[in-house]
Amino acid sequence: MANSKFILAGVSYLLTTGCSEPSLPHFFSDIGTDRDNKIQYQDIHRLSLSLVTLKKTIDETGFNPVLNCYLRLENENQGPWNQAWVAFNINVFVSKHKVASIKRAGILQNHAMEVDIQQDLPRFGLKSKDIKIEITPVAWMPSYPLQIQSSDQTATPTNPITVY
Repeated sequence: MANSKFILAGVSYLLTTGCSEPSLPHFFSDIGTDRDNKIQYQDIHRLSLSLVTLKKTIDETGFNPVLNCYLRLENENQGPWNQAWVAFNINVFVSKHKVASIKRAGILQNHAMEVDIQQDLPRFGLKSKDIKIEITPVAWMPSYPLQIQSSDQTATPTNPITVY
């Protein structure tokens, strides 16, 4: 009887700890680290987007004003993948107040991506300078064709950043 209580306590402990959340939050790409599977991320696995072109126009001809925005994002890293699927968030601020959070995904071709967005604005009379656009890359996945570069052609890597 004493052994069955010990076994029952051990089984119940394993069932409850197996359903608990991990102690440290992580993204799926952090699971395969050097300590676990001997996988190391190289500099070519990094994506660093920069905002090259930003055009904002406000259309006030309808019942409510609409922001029309054109963005051109470029990969500063210029690694061997000239094409990739990229997911990112676009936050629209008016006078330091968040008006919208837009989730987008698109195709990065030749290390560049063009994005058009439309967003309703809360009131009339806003100027383009009152509106701030914040772009945050979330994830990316390279696609083929792969351009093989020699080591002297690779660019200096930069860390992924939030682009304003």
